[in-house]
Amino acid sequence: MPPSSQPEPPSTTREAPWTVRRLLDWIRNYLGDRDVDSPRVCAELLLAHVLDCDRLRLYMTPDHEPTAEQLATLRALVARAGAHEPVQYLVGSWPFHGREFEVSPVTLIPRPSSELLVDRAFGELRDRGLDREWTLLDLCTGTGCIGISLLALLDSTRRGPISQRSAPPPTDPPPDPASGSDEDVVFDLDLNQRGPSSSRPAEVVESSTPTDRHGELRMVATDIDPEILRLAARNAGTHGVEGFIEFREGSLFDPLADSERGTFDVICANPPYVSDAEYEALDRNVRDYEPARALRGGADGLQFVRPILHSAPDWLAPGGLLLVELATASADQVLEEARRLGAYDELGIEPDHEDLPRMLFARRTS
Repeated sequence: MPPSSQPEPPSTTREAPWTVRRLLDWIRNYLGDRDVDSPRVCAELLLAHVLDCDRLRLYMTPDHEPTAEQLATLRALVARAGAHEPVQYLVGSWPFHGREFEVSPVTLIPRPSSELLVDRAFGELRDRGLDREWTLLDLCTGTGCIGISLLALLDSTRRGPISQRSAPPPTDPPPDPASGSDEDVVFDLDLNQRGPSSSRPAEVVESSTPTDRHGELRMVATDIDPEILRLAARNAGTHGVEGFIEFREGSLFDPLADSERGTFDVICANPPYVSDAEYEALDRNVRDYEPARALRGGADGLQFVRPILHSAPDWLAPGGLLLVELATASADQVLEEARRLGAYDELGIEPDHEDLPRMLFARRTS
């Protein structure tokens, strides 16, 4: 049965089995009564997680009855969700830029607004030549979602659809089609057309494409906690880009070597940027559960944004691009401060998916 804090079902249905349909209704009502945001979506996510299926499957099998063990697990998760613990932490993963990322309370939950950094960074690489050598930096990497998404997108685009990738020369002559060979013909299917239920994006499937026609692809990702970096490394492995990325422990630019000054083509950063006043006004599911050190940016929210802005020109290659996620309230102030530095040729603020000013772009003078 559901948690004891939930009222008993009406007597006419007391003996009815707890099917998927009934459980979805119960969870949605339970969470709605406790002012949890999007209770229907949360209900679907929690039940699908416990049953190890996708959300669509719930509606395809509405009369399925979970086991007693699954119901016990579900009860515990629903109780935690009712206390406003983020459902993302409860299910242990969350989508970002079309890929699934492991999450935990040591990191922020990936948000759609951060996808803007991936899109703008990829546009930069595409416009300047995908196949050239690239050296990239991801500050405050967290789950690694920004840097890993960028690497996976660039790597998959370089290689192209599997059906268009060149294979290594055969070691033996191909069979003569007229010889009547009984060998099967193997069709090279484009895995990029696989459906969304695939657990691993098609882009990270190994290929035999020669790599010597591509320039080296290298990223450094920094964060302050080894547990965070281990989580990010697991995500990199899941998405097949672990060979392109090096994780280093330390704050902002501290883990970098002097020899790396002036070498990074793109720097992405999603630093803590919530001001003290804004932090106190955050929803309780954010304030009470997500790590404060990944959110709080001091009195004005610029405790970390400001040193990034001032130090980035030392680490960017000439003409390199800095992308920083910002608080809406501080965007104009950051833009004006960047102008005063005189170290950037191209400056601006781009809006996020909600049309709010969200990301600074600044190009180092050539």
